[in-house]
Amino acid sequence: MLMAVIENGKWQDKEGNFKHPDMVRVDKQIEDELVEGLVGGALVLQGQMREFKIQAFAECYAFVDLLRKEYDMERITSKVGAVTLKSFNGTMEVQIQVAKLITFDQKLTLAKEKIDEYLTHKTENLDAEIQTLITRAFDVKNGKVDAKQIIGLKSYNITHPKWKEAMAMIDEATEIAGTKSYIRFKQRAGLKLDGPMETIVLDLAALPVEENEIQTVKDELEKSKGVTDGKK
Repeated sequence: MLMAVIENGKWQDKEGNFKHPDMVRVDKQIEDELVEGLVGGALVLQGQMREFKIQAFAECYAFVDLLRKEYDMERITSKVGAVTLKSFNGTMEVQIQVAKLITFDQKLTLAKEKIDEYLTHKTENLDAEIQTLITRAFDVKNGKVDAKQIIGLKSYNITHPKWKEAMAMIDEATEIAGTKSYIRFKQRAGLKLDGPMETIVLDLAALPVEENEIQTVKDELEKSKGVTDGKK
């Protein structure tokens, strides 16, 4: 087992100091082994998912190239766009979607100032909820604004000159920094022809897990540990 960073048999603590194993509490040793084992497993899973993702993209794009050959079309060397492939009975589906990566230049700050001018002028007649949605669109998270929310401002049917000026500034501030491709896998519930199409969740954090499933595995672990302790 890897355990904590060890030098000459001593364990490294959070401050970089090395301690004799006898100075490390047993529960901390067990915790260290548990965390390193789980993180190690997560890294293995991450590598497997990355390899699968690369393979899935490659196979989908290779299929599109095969179709081009069938119709005597020249192979396009640039990235393939959106792709939707379905199983013969339609119960399984693979989708590749291409999203634009949108960034904004300094004119976005000017657009925000112009919108503030509009809000100051119209506060007494403007719905409070709409005003909140407008101001939230400019919230910065992880150093960036949400491009969808900024672009979404253009959907409001507001004809005031200051608002129109702000929307024009947003148009001028918008830049396409590139594209990002997403691949998703779907299947119909129960593989039934009329079942609803459901996305196969591959995001570990979003993967649904039932409490009773966790408890069952936990009970098995405790039972296994009991047998092991008994042998000792």
